[in-house]
Amino acid sequence: MNRFESLACLNCGRRYPTDTHTRCTKCNGILEAQYRLDGRFPTDVRGRSMWDFADFLPPIQEKSIVSRAASLGLSLARGLKRKGVFTASDGNAAAAISAYSARARMKCLVLIADDTPTQKLAQIMMYSPILLRVRGIYRSLSSLEAALAQTQEILPDWLNHFIWAPFNPLLVDAFKTIAYEIALSQKVPDCIFIPVAGGDLLSGLYKGFQELQKMGQLQRPPRLVAVQGEGADPTVQAIEKGLDKVKETAPARTIAGALRVNFGAEHSITAVRKSGGFGISVSDEQIVKAQREIARDEGIFCEISSAAALAAISKALDLGKIARDETTAAILTGTGLKDYPVTGDDISRIPISKDVSSLSTTLEGMLAAERIGVAV
Repeated sequence: MNRFESLACLNCGRRYPTDTHTRCTKCNGILEAQYRLDGRFPTDVRGRSMWDFADFLPPIQEKSIVSRAASLGLSLARGLKRKGVFTASDGNAAAAISAYSARARMKCLVLIADDTPTQKLAQIMMYSPILLRVRGIYRSLSSLEAALAQTQEILPDWLNHFIWAPFNPLLVDAFKTIAYEIALSQKVPDCIFIPVAGGDLLSGLYKGFQELQKMGQLQRPPRLVAVQGEGADPTVQAIEKGLDKVKETAPARTIAGALRVNFGAEHSITAVRKSGGFGISVSDEQIVKAQREIARDEGIFCEISSAAALAAISKALDLGKIARDETTAAILTGTGLKDYPVTGDDISRIPISKDVSSLSTTLEGMLAAERIGVAV
């Protein structure tokens, strides 16, 4: 039986219907889905998909597509009888929503930044959504809000599928299933490092662990750490300054494209503080180093924005923010090919044999110098 009750404001508690896509009209707080947490938690599942936890997600009519927030959003759109969905994205969310829209046979419009990486754009285009490049869409929160509002006016029967709690409070619940899977598959870590842009992943994880605790499945939530790139860290700044709101900053600059934001929301601050965590920023150099290290040492080619979480673990150890005997995890949110521009310098560092007859000599020299592959 589905346990969803209603949407409610995190600040004042005012309740709203399921199809609400705004902040609280009374106090401007972020809305959150509320559930009945009595009864048994399904400990016999092993995270085959997030739909194993359907009773702890908003009520929907479709379960044919399987992927966190994009899947949940498309299922909700069909349940609400919307004619299509639209979103704004730097690439990751756009690719997911476009793919699941195609699977659900729904129309999809994507507003993309004019500097979206070619690799991401190619993936989005494969699913044939309606695309519109909008210069300056992420310049400020007000520019993003204006773009989405104008689109909604033109397409009133379409669902705003922008994945961020201030616009879509229900979609955060897709991310809480990650906490469920962590709790069911292994011992919950002492500390989890999470890449943060808008903050939904962080907030969703906290909500999942909090619900597990209320149902007696967890003694205490892990400490959650908000990770951002230096030059694009408004949420980390707010946490470090003890603020209750995230202040908009100067235009963001970081190599981590999916984290290139200059605004945020208070739900991520709340999650960090209530879990006993902290915020930390990492440099471009630290991010690139972490990406190459995990590829070399673990065989994992993660997206550059995901590598920020790994870089933050090393920095936090050096700063004494975590102990070496603590169990620590990082959430890796994307694959490396999504945003990895291979440069001419990368290619030029690969040794070359001038012809087949010279291969033995070249290889022996390489082995002697321990220069197999690209030098790091």
